[in-house]
Amino acid sequence: MIGQIVEIPYESLVYQKEKPVFLSKEEELFWRVEQRRYSLFDGFIVGEHNGVEGFEIGQRKGLNVSGKKLPVYVIGIDEHENRLFVGQGKDHPGLFCDVFLFTDQNINWLTQSIDEEEIDVEVTSSILREKKEAKFYQFGEKYFLEFNIQIPLILKNYTIELSCNKTNFIKLNK
Repeated sequence: MIGQIVEIPYESLVYQKEKPVFLSKEEELFWRVEQRRYSLFDGFIVGEHNGVEGFEIGQRKGLNVSGKKLPVYVIGIDEHENRLFVGQGKDHPGLFCDVFLFTDQNINWLTQSIDEEEIDVEVTSSILREKKEAKFYQFGEKYFLEFNIQIPLILKNYTIELSCNKTNFIKLNK
């Protein structure tokens, strides 16, 4: 089934939304994750594709979008609408975020699960040059990883290991 490729401009208002007042940390984290959900109306159509199945966040190859000043990268995938969202340049804001959301199906506990709602962790992955500090939050069956800096979104395409007090306790899988 033919799908649309939608370019989200670097200066898009999507990246300039004013942060509301939140009643809880969970509400804030959900809001921050939802900021990465794009729609057709956030950009403009620049091409077509034959299905989103073979694409990943951060991918550049195989998009067949030409005539742009900079290379385009996948910054979002809408499987329901069969739509790819792309941004120009390797520094496009859509390629970075500071909060990831995971569910039970992404979690591989290496030790017993934690009882705390929030825990300071060190994050390692094959694509990170050095360990990154983050906070790990658990709200029911939803898990958030919050960084204090912008992290490449492609990190979510790889296995992420979390450690606390030098002990690995979770592997997060794509």
